[in-house]
Amino acid sequence: MASPAALAQPGETASETPVYDPGPLTDGSPAPEPAAKTWILADMDTGEVLAAHEPDTKHAPASTQKLLAGLALVDVLDDPDATHEATYDDMLVDGTKVGLLQKNDYTIDDLFHAMLMSSANDAAHALADAAGGQDEAVALMEDKAEELQLTGTRPRNTSGLDAKGQSTTAADLLRVGRAVLEDEYLTDIVQTTEYDFPGATNPDTDEKLDGYPIQNHTRIVGEVEGGLGLKNGHTNAAGGSFVAVVERDDRRLGAAILGGETMTREAAVDLIEWGFAQSQPEAIDQISFETAAEAAETAAAEAPDAAAEDAGATAQSADMDADLAAESTDVRTWAIVLLAVGLLLGAVAVVLARRLVRSRRGSRAP
Repeated sequence: MASPAALAQPGETASETPVYDPGPLTDGSPAPEPAAKTWILADMDTGEVLAAHEPDTKHAPASTQKLLAGLALVDVLDDPDATHEATYDDMLVDGTKVGLLQKNDYTIDDLFHAMLMSSANDAAHALADAAGGQDEAVALMEDKAEELQLTGTRPRNTSGLDAKGQSTTAADLLRVGRAVLEDEYLTDIVQTTEYDFPGATNPDTDEKLDGYPIQNHTRIVGEVEGGLGLKNGHTNAAGGSFVAVVERDDRRLGAAILGGETMTREAAVDLIEWGFAQSQPEAIDQISFETAAEAAETAAAEAPDAAAEDAGATAQSADMDADLAAESTDVRTWAIVLLAVGLLLGAVAVVLARRLVRSRRGSRAP
């Protein structure tokens, strides 16, 4: 049997030939336009979108899906030193592999590094099994997508290999990327440039196979000034995908690309470089990074104010009703008084009239 290194497949990169001209990445110049189905450039702290093309359009994610898988699975696989035995099914997975060998134990830490650094589909498959199985892993990813309030992400597997109904959006990729950078463990992995992957034992021959180093396929950390990572991807059906974040002078810009025809890494970096070159960047839109939990907290915090406002409105309405009632009472009182005065005056007039009549009769008597 071949060694794990020999079994490893090339990185998920397309045959890339420059087909677009980013133009000058200078202050005041137009934003570059990647040759892709959908893309976005945004401030990762304020949510201000600086440039975009159909950022909410659903598209196949390719291996950028592994970022969401990492976020979902690390919640249940929280012991990096725990081990998982690789299976034959792990070895059968298509695409990029780190070279897992069945009946060998690998730590959870090994598998996370292989999945996020080298985009290893066999490691992504093994992590899903370690988390309870492929279906359970997808369910965890769906829960995480709901938690992050992703608008167009529909996971079907942990690897990002093409599957019916599987999708994400460029805007969602930035939301996922931001969440990854808030997780200390995952951040450390996506910012690792080289990792010593362990050796294994050939289960058929008992041959001991040496470990070997694996590299980070994203090539953002250490190659782009202030680069923080995150993830690359490519399948024939999905095209190229990429999400990258760079920090300079306490400002973080992120770019995400889906359906790239070529040069997805370079296009993402071009967008970010252009963004940093702008002295007065103008936001064209706003992206929300609020999680479901944060949204609930905001709603709860605003609830007392809303209740107080409603109570104030109710009290004001009650006061108005009371004033109107008082005014109505005053009107009725005055009406009664006037009626009584009218009746009294009428009675007096009758008495006076009668006396006048009697007086006239008396004067005519013999």
